[in-house]
Amino acid sequence: MSNYLPQKSYIVCTHQMDPSPGIILADSKMWDLTVIYKTEMNPLLTEVDLVLKDDFECKNNWGKAAAWSFLIAGIALGAAVAFSICTFGVGAVILGALAIAATVAIASNSTKCNPNLVEWVNPHPSVRFEGNKALTQSSFLTCSAGPGILTPFLDKAEASSASRNVAFRNWGEVSLTAVISGLFGYAIGFSGGTAAVGGGGIGAFVLAGGKEAIVGVLGAYLIFRPISYLESRGMQSIYSSDEGNTAYDRMLDERNKIDKPFEIDSPDDPYIGTSQVNAGEKILHNTYDLYRQRENQRYIKEIMELKGTKAEREARIAEIVKEMKKTASGAQAVEAMKRKKSGKIIPRNKTSSKGNKVIINHRTQTIEQMKQEGKKGFGGMNSIGLILPLLVSPLNEWTFRVLADAYESQSSIGTIYSVQN
Repeated sequence: MSNYLPQKSYIVCTHQMDPSPGIILADSKMWDLTVIYKTEMNPLLTEVDLVLKDDFECKNNWGKAAAWSFLIAGIALGAAVAFSICTFGVGAVILGALAIAATVAIASNSTKCNPNLVEWVNPHPSVRFEGNKALTQSSFLTCSAGPGILTPFLDKAEASSASRNVAFRNWGEVSLTAVISGLFGYAIGFSGGTAAVGGGGIGAFVLAGGKEAIVGVLGAYLIFRPISYLESRGMQSIYSSDEGNTAYDRMLDERNKIDKPFEIDSPDDPYIGTSQVNAGEKILHNTYDLYRQRENQRYIKEIMELKGTKAEREARIAEIVKEMKKTASGAQAVEAMKRKKSGKIIPRNKTSSKGNKVIINHRTQTIEQMKQEGKKGFGGMNSIGLILPLLVSPLNEWTFRVLADAYESQSSIGTIYSVQN
């Protein structure tokens, strides 16, 4: 792709929400526009031309607007359900509609692209117009707002196809952001509302909801952000070529140069709620119980196989009993194994069966508790809250790759000749 770019070439951004391509213009403030596209009498573009005819609707602005709107709607919905003001379904429809309206009102026309445009990458290495490097189909533009990458197209049909594909995926990512934030808000509102209904009043609402929010933010930045980073890097390594000479490689290099470290500036990040944390703690505790139950069964087996003198066997049994009594299952098993009259534990099959029966009953109860905690903490909506965030980074990287492929595979429309005006 070596054609020069004339004014009014089409351009598509990795962060655009619009289904139509933009138009790039020459900047008459930066040069005299004396070199023109002979056929259409349009100035040819140079590296100093950083002007879009119209601003794009940016994924960043829409994502933040959706995140805050749905977070607030989620908090209201959670509180309303906790106070039995409405059911989840009815409230979700009403507050969801309000959140969508708020998102549109906040995000629409809020983007100002031109001030955020950074530079043209890969201009012509030797051809200059009035001292400025000429732009070709191989050039692309960077933007600090995304950071986004804007790729030029000469053919309207190809530009329109690329912009539709990019916008469709960006809308999907913003929708995921909205759902994730709504779930986060619902968890905060429901936790606070439940505490308040229990008799704690507004203070309990603030404490319970605040705890949910703090746990969620910490979970997002300590757990999900590293996972998201690894997902992105993994997909980039898959999409990149070994030689590093494709359009995707060049675009990715430039995006990484201006990419900002993540900041805590909106609730559009994934979260882990107190329900997951509490469930995790209980499951961990139950897992330790299972381990001790297996240990108790080994102790019972050891009692049955003890050797040595009577005094040695009784001494070892006393040590084992002391250790087993440290757990509920072990203490009950010890009582079950004791002879009624003497209170001693005699190594017999019947003794072993009684002890193991108690342990098995405890194990069954423990496993059932783990299942219930898993359903409570990681089932239904909670599982959605954990799974959806893992889709955001792959979708973002996929969108970037889709535009890079469209940009690289666009057709040439013949040689564009320049003339001096």
